[in-house]
Amino acid sequence: MPLSGYEASPGVEVDLCAQCRGLYLDRHEIRELVGRGSLSRATDVVPLSLGDEVGMHCPKCVDPAMQPLGIKGAPDAGCWQCRACGGMWLADGAFFALARALRTSLPVPPIVRPTVSQAPSLPTGPRLTHSRSKFDEGFENLVAVPVLLLLSWWLCSGNLGRLLSFLVGMPFHELGHAAGSWLSSRIAIPLPFFTFWYDDQSMLMGLIVAGVLGWFLFHTYREKNRFMFGSVSVVTFAWFVITFLVSPTRTLMWQILSGALGELVFAGFILIAFHFPGPDRLRWDFWRWVAVIPAAVCFTHALTLWHRASTDVSKIPWGSAVGSESDGDMNRLVAQFGWTAPELAGFYLNVGYLGVTALAVAYAYAVYRLVQGRKRTSLSPKS
Repeated sequence: MPLSGYEASPGVEVDLCAQCRGLYLDRHEIRELVGRGSLSRATDVVPLSLGDEVGMHCPKCVDPAMQPLGIKGAPDAGCWQCRACGGMWLADGAFFALARALRTSLPVPPIVRPTVSQAPSLPTGPRLTHSRSKFDEGFENLVAVPVLLLLSWWLCSGNLGRLLSFLVGMPFHELGHAAGSWLSSRIAIPLPFFTFWYDDQSMLMGLIVAGVLGWFLFHTYREKNRFMFGSVSVVTFAWFVITFLVSPTRTLMWQILSGALGELVFAGFILIAFHFPGPDRLRWDFWRWVAVIPAAVCFTHALTLWHRASTDVSKIPWGSAVGSESDGDMNRLVAQFGWTAPELAGFYLNVGYLGVTALAVAYAYAVYRLVQGRKRTSLSPKS
């Protein structure tokens, strides 16, 4: 279908089909026009029959079929949402119906109403609904992280639970080592119990890291995803400082430190990001429910471990899972870089406390969004 740009409101350009007069909106354009959380109050997911294909495909993703949505008060209006990218297709006239359902003064482009309905006929049969989970609606979004942290704390209270938590945390640990290498423009390959990295910096690796970060910066800025844009900006700044302003000897120390840091930083970030949308097409709205479970276990295990180590340095994880005792991260930090055991325990414990503080702030903001959303719902005029 031939699509051309149309400015639906200042700064928001949507795609308009010159033939059928339909509109296509990206996920960030939907947020700009209807606001976060309000779309679900104006639409309902249309049940589908098992095995039946939807007669509409996403103009952006080409192949993925789109989920039909029913606009409240306008059952014949053609409205579909892509299950992959979250974009929405509005048939000719459906934008007017959606604006009325939202009870808001949305800017409406001058579209000629169709003479033939664009809505496909849907067969009847066993119901199978497809929907995208919300970040700022639903009680489950508020209780998930606290409940998982409490369960993780209970798991880490026993020896068997601590062993399981250690195994769950190993990918975060090795990813931390790899991230420390990548941020210093070194080639690194994380493995289950060991991370292989080069001691020398690589211009090629630096270009790859810069390219990946630039791609994320561009897309998160275009999508107006402030949380992810801010997060990637911080990582980009860290990459620049560590690569160009820090000595190679110092960056090697941070590569070793970043193993245990990964258990706190990466796990804590997933727990915080649970309340915020990720970049488009990554389907973070679904995968966050999978990632938050190991993240809660890993973060709780690391925090309780360093809390115990702050009073008893024998609890520090000395040695190495692969190689000799002297190859362990903590052993190398003490022997090569002059750290003391209490300093290591205090450093990681303070990082854990910072993570708890950031998580509390993100959770408070999530509660605030939910309360504000309910207020807007209660103040909106009834049908």
